[in-house]
Amino acid sequence: MFRKNMKTVLVTGGAGYIGSVLVQKLLACGYRVRVYDRLIFGRTSLRGIEDKVDLIAGDIRHITPKMLTGTDAIIHLAGFSTDPTSEYDPRLTISVNYAATERLARFAKKIGIERFIYASSCSIYFSFNTDLKPPLYNEQADVNPISSYSITKRASELALLALVDKNFRPIIFRQGTLYGYSPRMRYDLVFNSFTRDAFSKQALTLDGGGRVWRPLIDIQDVVNSYIKGLELPLQSVGAKIFNVADTNWKISDLAEEIKNIIYRKKGMKITTHEGPPKIARNYSADNSLFKSVFSFTPSRTMESALLEIWKHLEEKGSDPYESIHNNDAWYKSYFESKQGKKFKNYE
Repeated sequence: MFRKNMKTVLVTGGAGYIGSVLVQKLLACGYRVRVYDRLIFGRTSLRGIEDKVDLIAGDIRHITPKMLTGTDAIIHLAGFSTDPTSEYDPRLTISVNYAATERLARFAKKIGIERFIYASSCSIYFSFNTDLKPPLYNEQADVNPISSYSITKRASELALLALVDKNFRPIIFRQGTLYGYSPRMRYDLVFNSFTRDAFSKQALTLDGGGRVWRPLIDIQDVVNSYIKGLELPLQSVGAKIFNVADTNWKISDLAEEIKNIIYRKKGMKITTHEGPPKIARNYSADNSLFKSVFSFTPSRTMESALLEIWKHLEEKGSDPYESIHNNDAWYKSYFESKQGKKFKNYE
């Protein structure tokens, strides 16, 4: 078992939406944790645990082999995580999402770090010829990604697989669309935004009538899967791609489910109306390999995840409509700042 023999895990992007939840869970499981993060969204997501981790504030493009000294495993989350952000400057996206990933993996391989888990995305399955009711894509399906984001994710997958040998067998997680509460909360994810709008406006907007499909997964289940990725025998998970997803939802059906939960638990009636038509990612993922190898079952109900978000909304922390909770809006303003302009150097 990995935990008994190797203890230090480097989490790139460890202050982010997934990372801040994952770091807490790793600490609870007894791991030593090193976080490498540019902290573009600040460090408040690590409040209460910052003194328990080795925090390195830095650009993933500038990480060095020396910074990996003493690391037993890497979970690589860092990078742009949405299509619009990635399109602001596609050349920058290539350097951050792809080139930095390949560079980090080469360093890991060179110094003998065998456990390398990479956060890819099921969005690589979407192309312009996708049917309105998409097929279930498995990990062997032909892919033709079309956005800067999904292209760099696929390019990174291929770069990692090209490095495979008997001593370096990276694990690739093609993640579905996440939902659930995080200390670095995002309300630009469909389930989270629906919950926020239901709470604040008692109304949901379905772009294009909500006709598209997405594979969804609870953030707690994703975090648990990363822990399992550290602990399962490498021969069963190494050099493989997994669709890390739970249930495929048609967005209009998801909205109805959320409305039903809120009515049942809060006695509130939520309305829906159709938003303007637009091109939206549309794909479904076959999770059978992931379910089999990782013995995956959801750790909680969708209702529980919704009620946790609702509780935090009731506690009235930061405004859920602030740009810091929307990656695209935050990056857009950040790129115009002095710091952001410096970050946009391509080296």
